[in-house]
Amino acid sequence: MAGFVAPRILMRFAVLALVLGVACVLSSCGDGGETGPAAEGGVVPDQEISSFTLTQTNDGRSVWSLTAELALVFEEADRIETTHPRVEFFSDEGESRSVLTARNGLLRRRTNDMEVSGSVVVTSNDGTVMQTEHLTWDERRGKILTEMPVRVNRDGDVMTGTGAEADPDLGNLRILADFRAYVRSADGELVEEE
Repeated sequence: MAGFVAPRILMRFAVLALVLGVACVLSSCGDGGETGPAAEGGVVPDQEISSFTLTQTNDGRSVWSLTAELALVFEEADRIETTHPRVEFFSDEGESRSVLTARNGLLRRRTNDMEVSGSVVVTSNDGTVMQTEHLTWDERRGKILTEMPVRVNRDGDVMTGTGAEADPDLGNLRILADFRAYVRSADGELVEEE
């Protein structure tokens, strides 16, 4: 009789361990809680696209082109979330005006407005560079905007402040608050302008 009891107990423990293991996998046990944008709020994307490219045109001319390592398309929520987005803005003549890069992006398809975040860098074709942590593209106004701290390098000089508004090529740049300017001295050092 004792020979039959031990296998039953072992069998029950094995079944219990299997059930707990499956439950742990299904509930993402031990993943640290971060599930990423694909499962944010329990919503699964309608499409997941690697090497994503989208070009916005107006009257047959390219306005901007978005490329990304990965795009998650959420049709009902009207958004496309991107990883490592790169946006190239074009002039009316089709020439590159600037390139924007970031770690993450969000595109609203109905308006074509974009938000990017994480090490945002905009480099214009004249070599001006703007850095910030969060930036939006207002499609209707044709402007890039931020409320975050910014740093702009132009011709070796540096401007800093909080909040900015500019054309995509960083023309008509306006820093909204806490503006400071640093110019290069004759020996190459940055000196705050009085």
